[in-house]
Amino acid sequence: MATVVVEISAADTKVLKARTGERSADAALKAWIARANPRRSTAQLRAALLQSRNDEATGKGRRFKNGREAIRWLES
Repeated sequence: MATVVVEISAADTKVLKARTGERSADAALKAWIARANPRRSTAQLRAALLQSRNDEATGKGRRFKNGREAIRWLES
């Protein structure tokens, strides 16, 4: 299993907490991921992560200025 490190600013963490109603940053992020990908199983999410890592390695990765922009893109 791969470990993923995500850096989220304090402002973006506050937004996630407000959107999910969770108190901790970890719980808010997990709740948001569950909402963003409700139809995907854990295996599908792992496959998507591997594909994303491969795309990034080949220069096809998508980059965002900040976490808020990434969240908006994922929610759309």
